[in-house]
Amino acid sequence: MLPAVLTQNTSMKADIDNAVAGTRTVLEQIHVDAPKATISLMGYPLLFSRTVQCTTLVSASQRVILNGMAEYFEDEQRELALSMSADNVQYRSPQSAFEGKRICDSPEGINGAVAGPNGDGDFHHGDTNTQLCWWLTGDTCFSRESYHPNKTGTRARPYRRGAHRGPGPHGHA
Repeated sequence: MLPAVLTQNTSMKADIDNAVAGTRTVLEQIHVDAPKATISLMGYPLLFSRTVQCTTLVSASQRVILNGMAEYFEDEQRELALSMSADNVQYRSPQSAFEGKRICDSPEGINGAVAGPNGDGDFHHGDTNTQLCWWLTGDTCFSRESYHPNKTGTRARPYRRGAHRGPGPHGHA
C-alpha cells in the first residue's frame, strides 16, 4: 500500500506543480496588461479539521493526505507570489480565517460532499456520465459545491476583502 500512496502523492504534486505553472502564466499576462496593478493570489483553505474527527466519505488517512497536498499547494503558491513580488504579486492565505471552520468543525465553513440533481445547475440531462454522477439513485451527482467554501466560508475575512481592496500602492485599483 505504501508505494501506491507515494505514487499517488507524486501524481498529486505534479498536478499542483502544473497548476502553479499555469497560474504563473496568467499572472505574467495580467502584469503585462496592467503593469501598475497589485495582484492578489488567493490561496485555498485546508479542507479538513486538524483537531476534530468525524465521519465523512473521506477516510482519516485520506484527509491527512489531502490536507498535506493543500499545504504543499499553499507553499508553492506562496513561493510563486514571492518570486513575482517585483511584478506586484502578493499571496493571501485563508488558513487563519478558516481555523475552526473546516469540514468536521462546527460550524463548517467548507462543504463536504454535496449531492445535487442532474438538471439545471451542476450537470444537465444528456451530459456524458462522469464519475461524479450515479444514475441508479435517480439522476444524482456530486455537486460542484462539494469541498468548496459555503456561506460561512465565503464570509471568512480573506474572501470578504480579497478582490476589491481599493487603490494599490501606485494609486491604481
